[in-house]
Amino acid sequence: MTAEFRQGADRLPAVVMVCLHTSPLAQPGSGDAGGLNVYVRHLAQGLADLGHPVWVLTRQDAPDQVPVPLAPAAGHPDGGSLAWVLPVPAGPAAPVDKVELLTWVADFADAGLAALERAGALGGDRAVVVHSHYWLSGLAGEKLARSLNAPLVHTMHTLAAVKQAQDPSAEESPAREPAEARLARRADLLVANTPVEEQELIDLAGASADRVAVVPPGVDTEVFTPQGSRDWPGDQAPVRLLFAGRIQPHKGPQVAIAALGELRRTGAGPGAEGTSAPVTLHLTGARSGPEALDLVASARAAGVEDWVTVSDPLSPVQLAAAFRAADAVLIPSHSESFGLVALEAQACGTPVLAHRVGGLVHAVADGVTGRLLPDLEPATWAAALQEIVADREAWTALGPAAARRAQHFGWDVMARTMSGLYGRLSEREPPAHR
Repeated sequence: MTAEFRQGADRLPAVVMVCLHTSPLAQPGSGDAGGLNVYVRHLAQGLADLGHPVWVLTRQDAPDQVPVPLAPAAGHPDGGSLAWVLPVPAGPAAPVDKVELLTWVADFADAGLAALERAGALGGDRAVVVHSHYWLSGLAGEKLARSLNAPLVHTMHTLAAVKQAQDPSAEESPAREPAEARLARRADLLVANTPVEEQELIDLAGASADRVAVVPPGVDTEVFTPQGSRDWPGDQAPVRLLFAGRIQPHKGPQVAIAALGELRRTGAGPGAEGTSAPVTLHLTGARSGPEALDLVASARAAGVEDWVTVSDPLSPVQLAAAFRAADAVLIPSHSESFGLVALEAQACGTPVLAHRVGGLVHAVADGVTGRLLPDLEPATWAAALQEIVADREAWTALGPAAARRAQHFGWDVMARTMSGLYGRLSEREPPAHR
């Protein structure tokens, strides 16, 4: 922390982050953990580095959980942390299906307030801002903000209307869309990742344009960088393809497998270097949600079991090494509010093959840092993969541009932008509409 920030840190508002359904400390790619977790963790740490006290409230899902500090804030005088994750009791102290959590939203808000008081997060004349993430957290955040007489900032991360338009088979709580419309009306500020999401908030959720701010997320360019070890977790082949994310139909790993089946049926020949396959696909992640996918069974049914390998989610350092070793990262999602995996892969110098949807249109520069495909038909993806196999050098030549693009997205930039927005909100009169 610079001297200037240290001198003014006591005037920066405290930030209460509400992340009810998943902890920022959870492993991305498992359970309900994904880009949202990465977003909250890095934003919280970036704000702490600027001097904001940050308290992240998440539901206690194990009996022995205690408050946990994030990494020490930069320049903190005693080496301590200004950012803490507080487990909040609401419902059973055990993992539960996300659809059940609506029952305990009000309990979570009440217990969250008590947890903040126990942690000494309240009191004094420091302003407080509540920032909630995802619709369940938004409902709890609204109650907390009212109790604290604080402004409410909300990030949807995904909208039910968008998700179901892109993937009609996706099952959502009937309470979700009305809740998102309520939050769009009542939050003091909505944060969108991209201009596309901003317009969706206005058109589909009824948000007022003057209460939406576009703040792109970032990427950890100290971990996700072209320099470093390369560690391919799958079988060897001339072209190595990687999928990283939650194993659920909405994320589309089954599309990638079906595309390989199509590729094989349409005559992809043997690979070079003595291998029998022109490509290998490695999928890293864990099953998520009620619709379980058996990737090995899917690969067997598609006739490409010998081209596919799977593993549990990788740590950020391991994932970066896998990105660097991959020739292409596949993102066949039905929808993405941004697509942090695309940014992380590009930061490692690896081009991305992604669905032209949502935030991926902004994360990937089509034809420059990768390629965007118009649909999720296996034949479309197989044709794109065939082009990569046919001219691997042309594809990998996109890597340097991919790495340069990712440098424009930094968590420190996002944290400074959010700090300014919080500061302006905290200087207003207390919210009258709650």
